[in-house]
Parts: sequence; structure tokens; C-alpha cells
Amino acid sequence: MSGRWRRLTTLLVLSTLAGCERTSDPVEFDPGSPAVAITVVSGGGQPALIGTRLNEPIVFRALDAAGRPLPGISVDFVTTPGSGRVEPARATTDQNGDVSITWTIGPDPGVQTVLVAAGLVATAINANAIDLEAELEVLFAPPTAAEVAAVRADWAGRDISPAGLTIELTEAYSLFGSPATLRVVSHQVGEVRHYGAIIAPKSNRAASLPVLMYLHGGDNGVDLDDVQFLAFALGELRDSFVYVVPSFRSEPLRHGDREWVSTGPGGHWDYDVDDALALLNVALALTPQARSEGLSLVGVSRGGGVALLAGIRDERIENIITLFGPTDFFDEWVREIVREVALGMPRQLPGVAHMDSTLVQPYLGGQIELARVRLELVRRSAVLFAEDLPAVQLHHGTIDQDVSVSQAHSMIRVMETLGREPPEFEAFIYEGAGHELFDLSGVIPRAARFLRRALEGG
Repeated sequence: MSGRWRRLTTLLVLSTLAGCERTSDPVEFDPGSPAVAITVVSGGGQPALIGTRLNEPIVFRALDAAGRPLPGISVDFVTTPGSGRVEPARATTDQNGDVSITWTIGPDPGVQTVLVAAGLVATAINANAIDLEAELEVLFAPPTAAEVAAVRADWAGRDISPAGLTIELTEAYSLFGSPATLRVVSHQVGEVRHYGAIIAPKSNRAASLPVLMYLHGGDNGVDLDDVQFLAFALGELRDSFVYVVPSFRSEPLRHGDREWVSTGPGGHWDYDVDDALALLNVALALTPQARSEGLSLVGVSRGGGVALLAGIRDERIENIITLFGPTDFFDEWVREIVREVALGMPRQLPGVAHMDSTLVQPYLGGQIELARVRLELVRRSAVLFAEDLPAVQLHHGTIDQDVSVSQAHSMIRVMETLGREPPEFEAFIYEGAGHELFDLSGVIPRAARFLRRALEGG
């Protein structure tokens, strides 16, 4: 029997041995052959979407009896019926004993297999091929009342009481020309060390000023210069609030040439809220001028979504301004983002990398269950809890390329169903405006008028 036919016979035997694991144990046929094993070095266990090529090549290594890599060994590759195709079909191991293939998955969901042989030594690598569109249908099915209730129960059990308070910095601060005091503080929220800033205008009266919290957008932290712009926008109202500025986990709070970085992995939207509410508690306890009535939030982009979720979870919050923030993670816009992520083409938007690494890839790879992913979408969707929102003023542009205006329309539809009208709910959609504050003509006077509610008791 020729060597080529012996390889084919080996592959036929393997086709009956290939199981449902991603990588089977090496199968050994000829103890006298230079190669006694073929192992997978890298690329195994990748999410396999039907009809697509795996993002990374699969690298194999041929080993001798002493476990040493074997260079110059010819290796054959073939897919079982329905398992797509691999390139190349034959290759020679390099100086490290390695050889790699690219695998384009076949069109049918289920287990697909590549068979590998070097001499009479063979192994198989399997992939569970996924029908992405079918998975998206299940993943983005309308949320159930039980899922919403489960998230409420989880929120109720969160401990957001700050511990281990440290005042990192106290100094005089100019609030766009008005004298104030800046404190940078840190505190513990669970296992995380969180940093935030508190800026209090000069006032001799205790509990005289409502709190205004600023929640930033993006993934790159927050600079206290943002508060200067907020104070400028408020004009004559700028001395009327205690300003509270949280950072988000793993991101910096910057002031001049100094910065403080909160610890922990990113918690986009969800644990952002925990840290913001814990900092709010710190500010109320630490700032004599601050009063607990009339609490207001201003959130931009990512921070707009955080502001809405914080207002749902904390009944002390009375007013929210959200600027082009996400509201509905079951929206078709989010579904399209997840589709692109699954296909290896993620958008460069805040939170996408976090969702990809913590939810999409682990789900497609079988590391986490569907139920958990759906709950993560629920807990980020303020529209599902809209009945608990305080007064809200919403702003969004029609050609926003970062956060689709469909997110604003989702909230508008829900609020209309609930019968929420001005001044308890105001929505401003800006024709031709994008994801920039200065695109939203008239937003500053509208926001300032809305925030007077906090000063006038609603």
C-alpha cells in the first residue's frame, strides 16, 4: 500500500472516531514513525460561524517519541463531508515542527471536522458551527417580565455603600471664574477602588445646594475641564450646584497634569451606575452645602445611558438630562453591532470591545449561557424600567453615527405609552445633527431651563 493510500485509510478511520469535542486527543498508529503525535498549538476553540473563515489560523505541531518538534514533516488536511474547506491541503512543518491552516466553515450548523495526518499519525479538530442569524433571533427576542424582575432583584441586592473613604486632594478651584473647593476622593465599592471629584461653590449655608452629577462619554476617562464647560453652559446658575464627577472602572479622572485611575475591569453602563451612586453618597456625606433633594444628572453618550439607569435605581434622583445616550439594548441597532462583532468586524465605539470580550465571544464560544447574555442586555436597557424614571430631558441628532437616533425613539415610544408629557418628559430630536453637543442647536438654554427645576423644587 502506498504512503498516500495509507494516509487516506487513516483519515477514513478518523472520520469514524471524530467526536463532538473541539479537539480530540492525538491518535497514534505507527510507533516506528518519526512523528508519534500531532498537537494543536493555537487556534482551537474559536467560535465557528457557518459559511465564514475562522479569524485565526489553526497551528499544529508534529512531535517525535521524545516530545521534540519535528521539522520537514509532510502533513495532510481534509475536511469531512459538510465541513467546509481548509487551505492548504498539504504542508510541510517548519523549523519548530509547526504547520498552519485556514478553515472556512461549511454551511450547515453542528459539529464540523478537519482530519490531520502525518505519516500514520493522525488527529482531528472539531468546531461547533453556529447559525449566527438563528442565534441573533433568540438573543434579541423581546425580554420577558421574568427577566426584568430578575434584574430588579439583582439591583436590590447590590451594596453601593462606600467604604474606606480617602480624600486624595483638596484645593481651591475656579468654577469658570467663581470660587469653589475641589476634592478628589477615593472609596471602595466591593473589590474596586473608585475615584471621583466633588466641586462645591462657596456657600455658608448648610444643605443649600442641590447636587449635579456629570457622567461622561467615551472609554478614556474624564477630565475636570468638562466641568468648566458645564459651568459655562449654566451661566448664572453655575454657583447653584455641588458638582459630582465619577470616573468609570479602569479609567482615569484627570485634573491638570495629575490623574487617578479607578481599579477593576470595565463595567460599562451596569457597574458604572454602582460607582456613581456610591460617589453620590460620599458627596452628600462629605459636603455640608449639599442637600439630598433635587438631585440632578447630566449624561453624555455612554454617560447618558448611565444617567437613565441611575435614575431608575435611586429614587433620590429627580432630574436627568441625557445627550445622545443608549436606552435600548434590544434595538435593531445593537443587534447589528453584535452581528458585526461576531463576524470579526467590530465598530470602534465605546463599550463595543467590552461587550465583545465579556459577552459576545464567550457566548459564541460556549463559555456562558444565553440566559446570562440576555440579562446583561436587560440591565442596560432603561426603556424596560421607564416607569421608574424621574423627570427626563432627552436630546439626540438624526444622523448620529455613534449612537443611533433609534435609541431616542425607543424611549419616546415607551414614555408616550406611559403618558409621560412635558415637563416630566421632554424629547428634542435635532434634524441633521450628529454625535456632537454643538450640533444640537438650542440644547444649552433648554438644559439650563430644565435644571432650574432642581432649584425651584420642580
